Amino acid sequence: MKKLVGWHPKRLRSPILSGFVSVLGASILIFTVIIFISPSSIPMLQNNLSRFYNKFTFSHSPINVNSSTSITALTSASDSSFPNSTQTNGTKSLTYTNYSSIIVPIGTEVRGSVIGINDVSNSSVFPTNSSGSNDRKKQENGDDCNIFDGEWVWDDDRVPHYPPGSCPYVVEGSNFDCGKNGRTDHQFLKWRWQWLSAGCDSNIPRILNATDFLEKLRGKKVAFAGDSLNRNMFSSLACIFWNAVADKSKVYWLQGGALSVRFEDYNFTVGFVPSPFLVYKTTPQNRELVRMRLDLIDPRASLFYRDADIVVFNSWHWWAKNKVHNGTNYFQEGGYLHSKLEINKAFKKALSTWSKWIDNNIDPNKTQVVFRGHSISHFMGGPWNKGGRCDGVTEPLMSNKTFREKNLSGVKSIEDTLRQMKTPVIYLNITKQTYYRTDGHPSIYTRSYKNKMKQDCAHWCLPGVPDTWNELLYISLLRAGKGSFAR
Repeated sequence: MKKLVGWHPKRLRSPILSGFVSVLGASILIFTVIIFISPSSIPMLQNNLSRFYNKFTFSHSPINVNSSTSITALTSASDSSFPNSTQTNGTKSLTYTNYSSIIVPIGTEVRGSVIGINDVSNSSVFPTNSSGSNDRKKQENGDDCNIFDGEWVWDDDRVPHYPPGSCPYVVEGSNFDCGKNGRTDHQFLKWRWQWLSAGCDSNIPRILNATDFLEKLRGKKVAFAGDSLNRNMFSSLACIFWNAVADKSKVYWLQGGALSVRFEDYNFTVGFVPSPFLVYKTTPQNRELVRMRLDLIDPRASLFYRDADIVVFNSWHWWAKNKVHNGTNYFQEGGYLHSKLEINKAFKKALSTWSKWIDNNIDPNKTQVVFRGHSISHFMGGPWNKGGRCDGVTEPLMSNKTFREKNLSGVKSIEDTLRQMKTPVIYLNITKQTYYRTDGHPSIYTRSYKNKMKQDCAHWCLPGVPDTWNELLYISLLRAGKGSFAR
């Protein structure tokens, strides 16, 4: 009889033992993979593995950090009080974490315990995980009051929250300060937003009380994260508050990784961090290798806003063909690079990543999340880079002109995402009111148009339309009634 290669008679005596060894080996392998992929699922191992990841760098690890950045910096970052900062010439010097190699995945950390969400019945707060009603108005506001449905009315007595050209917190180099850039007509500042809903409580203020707003924010931090339209809104709020305080010497810029203004008498900080996509855009030295990680939150931005008491998000304006390589070899999920992905689909994936991160990392009892809706641009005669213009417009569109949503897919993606979240989100649906304000843009009154460069028909003059966004933010916070805003 021929002897088979690799055969031994004794092996026939223990088939059960062989099977047991195989099963045991496979189990150990699976257990090891689970530990490395999702260590948070086994709390006892979390601390030791964090040290392990911090000592070695793995391309597949949940968190990649460089030698100067620790896991602790990601989970306990807090800069709202700035205890170690020193004031110098109206600014404060701060030391910020090196963000360059931090990658924060979604769903790996829950701050404390996730508390069940109570029913919300306040204006502009999405009643999340609702019974599936498709009534958009009810979904947006939770009741019959809709402060975002209205019209612009002329108010000869209306005075801006701060004089044109006066505020030092309109970001230097931006197009927002139209007064300093030569705009002399002030008619566009006389229009007031008036909501039409009969269901609104008569006790709702129709104006922003800046002193009351500041008092309610005492000891807190407000963060804005998004594109330059949210920087527009941040500058507006900083200027509103600056004009309201008596001792302006105790208001100053803070130096560091974000634009932040400190109001010392109120122990309050308001800041903006750029995050136009909300998710992680890689920054390799070779620009041809830049990728958009649709499955990872923006690490630099999230480190700034995760400890805020109020955080205002927006995203859409940068989801344009020229900004995302037309979706070709640009969008990435895990190790998979999409050779081609429609921008609207990529936007939905990014919003999904953002919403999961918020649900898993933000304590709704501490932080009020706000999402500002789409702000409409008014380029006439061509797009922004091909001769589009809006100069010479001195009045809004008439209110009898039918409102037409110009970004149906983007707005739907935002609203669908907010409805599916566990975290209650205030939705500042400012789209309709911006639709009519063709007169409020910088147009030719920019820092760069002196050189005959492009007109700006996307951003807004300050003072101007974004002041109304902050009026609606103030009212929405009062109506939500959380913490110091309880009535």
